[in-house]
Amino acid sequence: MKEFWQATPFWPALLLSLALFILSLFSLTSLSFSASLAALIASLLALRGNAISLALVAPLGFMLSFLALRAVGELPQGMYWGLFLGGLLLVVMCVGVVSLREGGGRLERISHILPSLIIPFFLLFLWQGLIIGFNVPKGIFPAVSDVYKQLSSSYQVLLNDSYITFIREVLFGFILGFLAGFLMGIATAFSSFLQRGFLPFAAAFGAVPIVGLAPVLGRAFGVDWESKAAVVVIVTFFPVLLNTVAGLTQVDPLRLELLKSYAAKPLEIFLKLRLPNALPYIFNALKLAAVLSVISVIVAEFLIPGPPKGLGQRISLSARQGAYDLVFAAIFVSSLISISVYGIISLIERLLTGWHASFRE
Repeated sequence: MKEFWQATPFWPALLLSLALFILSLFSLTSLSFSASLAALIASLLALRGNAISLALVAPLGFMLSFLALRAVGELPQGMYWGLFLGGLLLVVMCVGVVSLREGGGRLERISHILPSLIIPFFLLFLWQGLIIGFNVPKGIFPAVSDVYKQLSSSYQVLLNDSYITFIREVLFGFILGFLAGFLMGIATAFSSFLQRGFLPFAAAFGAVPIVGLAPVLGRAFGVDWESKAAVVVIVTFFPVLLNTVAGLTQVDPLRLELLKSYAAKPLEIFLKLRLPNALPYIFNALKLAAVLSVISVIVAEFLIPGPPKGLGQRISLSARQGAYDLVFAAIFVSSLISISVYGIISLIERLLTGWHASFRE
């Protein structure tokens, strides 16, 4: 398959863009000229066949799909699906050809960047087009445009909910769980008694599903934000503890013997060998805990009935009322903040552990 694409780099995209050009000529809508022009330019770019030209075809494919969405009420059903799905297929075809090309320099950068830029837009266009094409009611499944409108009109409410969920609950519990897990991990790494007695218990308790713990924590800490923060503490504590112990104990014995031969003190061994060796383990735990914390706190807000505050409560109440556009808007805000937190942790990891082999590769 790869040899086929490399042997005929532009013919599939050229034939498809020409077919879309002919189809757009007969669309008989106010947007037919724009669609025909976009398809014609895509054909000319595809005819060149190089990576840059094929990469430029992708935005034109999106434009054809967008024009089909704009004219959905004026187009026959078959012509709508032809232009919409044809535009998306043109995008996938060109991105696939560029990704399979081999070479260095600019081509390598394009082949790495293009898929990550195109895929989110492709999924959003596909979602919008399917909902509009099949005329799905907003109360059953909202379109992307419905979610955007809800984000625009309810952003202040969602920001207030995000403050409760991510500042009071996630951030507070995350910091407290990290500090407790890190300090307990240091104590466990240097105590054979704790390694034999406490470590197996920690590993077993860390596997307990949060669905079972959330109601108990709600009874213990109340139904306000404190119980949700306690959920985050537990979710963060055990991964940090286990990974800290692993990083502090699994050191290179030759390096350890070298430091001892130079009469290094235990504190110097800890700061110069054990702690740097543990940092990749700790950051892996933090990235895992960052994702699990958001999921767990949303679930906890579902399971612990309390004041109508927080994104989890907003999702629950909106789903009961059939306001699924608000549900997706809250999910989008939650995902955006989670990705930002994960990115910040990854950036700090790169700054502190840039010497690690994974980054050098």
